[in-house]
Amino acid sequence: MTRPPALLTEPERTPAIITHLSPLAGLLLPTLGNVLGPLVAWLAFRDRSRALDEQGKEALNFQLSFWLYGLVVSVLGFVLFSLGLLGGAVGAAAGTDLGGLAVLGSLGAFFLFFLPVLVVLGLVPFIFMMVAVVRVSAGQPYHYPLTLRFLR
Repeated sequence: MTRPPALLTEPERTPAIITHLSPLAGLLLPTLGNVLGPLVAWLAFRDRSRALDEQGKEALNFQLSFWLYGLVVSVLGFVLFSLGLLGGAVGAAAGTDLGGLAVLGSLGAFFLFFLPVLVVLGLVPFIFMMVAVVRVSAGQPYHYPLTLRFLR
């Protein structure tokens, strides 16, 4: 049976806001700062109350989820882009005109699909983080959407 989310009291709001803003550490330490910030904040505040423990887990789970999504999209983009370049090189070596099309298709997929997806994967966490800060500052617990629950 799941427990209802704990409401945030006045003294808990500031640590909860710090926890939800802690992914901004990614601006100082790219790639890992957005995960290390919530981890450090959760470890610092989790013993103070159940509500702070829950909010810390939420922020950390969300950042871990989006880090994983970004990793999957990046690896997929790299593999598909590399296959397009490899196909273009093989096609050019074979003497067909399709080799150039494979390279152009690979570049097109990169600029028209993977780059916008990576931009969205960068903006969505920031937007949800701001929504979380507004909700938490009002004393309401926040649950991030699109989150894999690594910590329960």
